[in-house]
Amino acid sequence: MGTNNLPNFRLSKDRLAAALARIVLGMCALLMSLTAAAQQATLESIGFANLPGDAIEIELTFDDEPPEPTGFVLDNPARISLDLNRVASGLDQQRFNIDSNNAQSVMVLDDGSRTRLVVNLDELVGYETEIEGNMLTIRVGNDSAFAGGVALVTQLFDTIAEARNSIEDVNFRRGAEQEGLVVVNLSNEQIVGSVEQVGSRVYIEFSDTSVPDALNRRFDVTDFATNVNTVDVMDQDGRATVIVDVAGPYEYVAYQSGTEYTISIRPPIIEVGGNEQIAQYTGMVTGLSFQDIPVRSVLQILADYYDFNLIATDAVAGNITIQMNNVPWDQALELVLRTRNLGSRLEGNVLYVAPAEEIAAQEQMELEAQAQAQALAPLFTEFVQVNYADANDILELLNGGGGGGGAAVPLGAPAEGGAATSTGSGILSSRGSATVDERTNIIIVRDIEEKLEEVRALLARLDVAVSQVLIEARIVNVSTDFSRELGIRWGGISTGENFRYGGSQAATVRAANGEVLQQQALQEALLAGETARIEALQAGTDPSLIDAIVAQAIAAVPIPLGEVLFPEALAVDLGVEGSDASTFSIGYSGNDSLIELELSALEATGNGEVIARPKVTTQDKVTAEIKSGVLIPYQSQAGGTAGGSTTEFEEAVLALRVTPQITPDGRINMELEIQQDQVAPGGGQVPAINTNEVTTSALVNNGETIVLGGVFREENTYSESKTPILGDVPYLGRLFKRTQNERRRTELLIFITPKIIADINIR
Repeated sequence: MGTNNLPNFRLSKDRLAAALARIVLGMCALLMSLTAAAQQATLESIGFANLPGDAIEIELTFDDEPPEPTGFVLDNPARISLDLNRVASGLDQQRFNIDSNNAQSVMVLDDGSRTRLVVNLDELVGYETEIEGNMLTIRVGNDSAFAGGVALVTQLFDTIAEARNSIEDVNFRRGAEQEGLVVVNLSNEQIVGSVEQVGSRVYIEFSDTSVPDALNRRFDVTDFATNVNTVDVMDQDGRATVIVDVAGPYEYVAYQSGTEYTISIRPPIIEVGGNEQIAQYTGMVTGLSFQDIPVRSVLQILADYYDFNLIATDAVAGNITIQMNNVPWDQALELVLRTRNLGSRLEGNVLYVAPAEEIAAQEQMELEAQAQAQALAPLFTEFVQVNYADANDILELLNGGGGGGGAAVPLGAPAEGGAATSTGSGILSSRGSATVDERTNIIIVRDIEEKLEEVRALLARLDVAVSQVLIEARIVNVSTDFSRELGIRWGGISTGENFRYGGSQAATVRAANGEVLQQQALQEALLAGETARIEALQAGTDPSLIDAIVAQAIAAVPIPLGEVLFPEALAVDLGVEGSDASTFSIGYSGNDSLIELELSALEATGNGEVIARPKVTTQDKVTAEIKSGVLIPYQSQAGGTAGGSTTEFEEAVLALRVTPQITPDGRINMELEIQQDQVAPGGGQVPAINTNEVTTSALVNNGETIVLGGVFREENTYSESKTPILGDVPYLGRLFKRTQNERRRTELLIFITPKIIADINIR
C-alpha cells in the first residue's frame, strides 16, 4: 500500500515546483509592468522664453503626457519647487542658467521616483502651469497672459483680478510633528504673500487683497496644544495682514500651493548630538534619503541644489546609503566625505574633493613651496608712518609681543628706537626686521612683499584715532535748616543799706564793696576840706575865698560810683545767646532799686544748594582724573619724645576719576570714582573733613543722564535749660527756662552724563 503511494507523491512534488515557477514568472512580469507604469514619462527637453514684465516661460517636452505638477514656494530664499511624480529626467545636465531680470536658474533633480523642478528667483512672484499633449508650460512672473496677448486686454484682466483678490477662509490645524499649520485660502493663485518675522510674531501680508467681515477678527488656537497662541486677520487699507502670535522659540516655513498659502510653525529641532557638536555648521537644514547610490552622484546633487561648483578626482568612487533628516547640508557633506575617507578644500565657490591623503600631500607641498618662495623672495624696505599709535607698541605686535606670547625684541636688541628681528611668532618673516625712529614715529620695515602687505593691513586696522568721551558729573547738595530759641532773663538791684539781691555772688559782693569805698572816699573828702580851711585861716586868706578853697579840696578827692554789671547782676539769665534775637523787656525802677524782666526769642531758617560740575575728556579705555580743592596744613609731632613738629597737609578736594569703554553698540561702560570733601568747622589744630564718595560701574547710553546715588539725612534736636526747682513749677517755671529746637535736612545727589565726541573732519 505504501509502495503504490510513492509515485503519486513524486508527481505531486513536480507539479508543485512547476506551479511555483509559474507564480515567480508571473510576479516578475507584474513587477516589470509596475516598473514600466511607474516610469510614466521621461523629460526630453527644456526651453526658456522671456515675456513682458520680467516674466519667463518654461517649456518642458516629454515622451508621453506628463502628470499634473504639485509644488510649493519659499519666500527666503525665493524659490518655486514643482514635483512631477513618476517622471524620469532624460536631460544631460541638471542646472540651467536663465538670462532674466528676476529668475536666476532652473535645476532639474531626479531621485528615481520623481523629478523636481526648482526655479531660483530674486523675489517671490506668482506662477501658473498648463499641459497640452506632451508639453508642460510654466509661466513665472506677474504677467500671467500669453506672450502674444494684447496689452490692453491683459491690463483689463489684471484689474478685474485685483478687484476680486480676497481671503476666502483661514484654517488652523496641528501637524504630525506638533507644528501649527495656518492655512489661508485665497481667491486666486496670483495673490503673493510676503512673510516677515518680528520677535514672537510672524506677519504675512497680501497686497491688494480684502478680508471679509466674518474673518476680520482674532482666532484663539491655544486648544490645539501647539506653540501658536492666536491668529489675527486684519484688513488694512486694501491689504490683508495675518499675524501669528507664537509662544517660546520657534521655526517657521511659508509656502503656497495653488490658492492655499500655508505657514508652518514648529518648535526648534533639538539635535541629538548637542549644540556644541553642530555649532560649527551653519547651512540650511535638509534631508537626504538614498539607497546604494554612487558618492559622486550624491556630491553632484548637493552641489546643484546648494549652488556651488564641484571638482572631484578620479579616486572618488564607491557607493553609499544615506538616511538623514534635519541635518545641516554642510554637515551632511562632511559626513558623506568622511565615510569614504575623502577630504575637501573650498576655494571661493568651488569645492575640490579628493582622498584625504592626497589633499594632505598637496597642502604639504604647497607649504614647502611657499617656504622656498619666501626664502628666495627679494627683500624690500618700507617706511611706515604711524599716526596715532606708539611706534614701539606696533613694533611689539609685528614681532609677536604685546600679548603675552614671548619677548618682542631678541636679546641684545636696544629697548627703544633700535632694530628688532622677528622671533617667528609675529607678522614678519624669519628674514624680516623692523626699526623704530622715535623722533618721527616711523617704523622702518624690511621684508618680502607679502609680509609688507600684512604690515600695511595691520596698520590700517590698528593705527586709527581712538574715540574720545566727555564725562560730566553734577553733584547737588541741598540743605534746609530751621531753628527756634525761646528764653527769659530777669533781675534787679537795690541801693538800700540792708538788702541785696542780684545774679551771681560776685555781683552782690562787688556792689557791697562799692558802697564801703564810697563812704571812705566821702570821709577823706571832708577831711581834706577841713584841712584846707584851717590852712587858709592860718595864712590870712580872704574869708570870701575860703569856701571856694574848701570845695576845691573836697572835689579833688575821687569818690567811686556804684557799678552794676550785666548779665552777672541778673537774677535769672536764660536768654537767647544769638545777637540777632528779638528782645522784649519790662521793669520797675525806684530811687534805690530796679527790677527788670526781659524776654528773648530767635527763629531762623535757611536753604542752601551747592552744585559742583566737574568735567573731563579722555580717550576710550584711558583713565582720566580731575581734582579741585585745598591742601590744609597742620602741625604734627615727629621724633617721639625728642620733640619738634613738622607741617603736613590734608586734601579736601572735589575729584572725578573715570575709565570709559565704548561698547560695539555705541554705549559707554564706565568705572567711576567721585569724591567731594568739605572742611568741617571747629576742627581744631587737626582738620576735620566731611567727605562724600561714590565708587561704581555703570553702563549708559550715549548722551544719557543717570543718577549714580544719593544720600538723604535729617537731624532733629531739642534742648532745654532751666533753673532747678523754679523751672519745674507749673506755668511759673517758664520764667526760669530756655528752650531750643533745631531741624536740619541734607540731600546729596550725583548725576553722570557721558557723551561720545564726534570725529572732527579737517579739510
